[in-house]
Amino acid sequence: MKDFFCNFALQESYHINTLQYMKRFLMLLAVAALAVGAVSCQKEIKHETPASVALYTHPAKPEPASAGKRAVTVTATVDGWSVQSKADWITVSLAQGMEYTRGVREVILTFTENTSTSPRSGDVVFSAGSYSETYTLTQEGAAPKTNN
Repeated sequence: MKDFFCNFALQESYHINTLQYMKRFLMLLAVAALAVGAVSCQKEIKHETPASVALYTHPAKPEPASAGKRAVTVTATVDGWSVQSKADWITVSLAQGMEYTRGVREVILTFTENTSTSPRSGDVVFSAGSYSETYTLTQEGAAPKTNN
């Protein structure tokens, strides 16, 4: 009879422990399901970088009067940025293999000879969205002609 009660007590104890583990497991499963549900219901936040262009050049010093080229490094935060010369003696082009996409790009400013003895300045406007930045290219005047 003693063996019967001991076996019954062990079985009852096993049964109670199993129920406690099952309750804990189900509670943990419910908490995990709630956590997943809460995360999936949160509104996705997108951080958009504002459209901008940044110019990186050496300190601008006047270019000589002869025709030449000047490279300007541009960092754009969006695709489809643009560049436009406001002076008819300056043309703009992208360095070979470059596109008007986001990232660091090199723009080549090609300028004609300044035949005047007066220095001249021309603006080049870089734009991205509603943001723009202006680069001013200055070119020295030609040397005065002397009569010999």
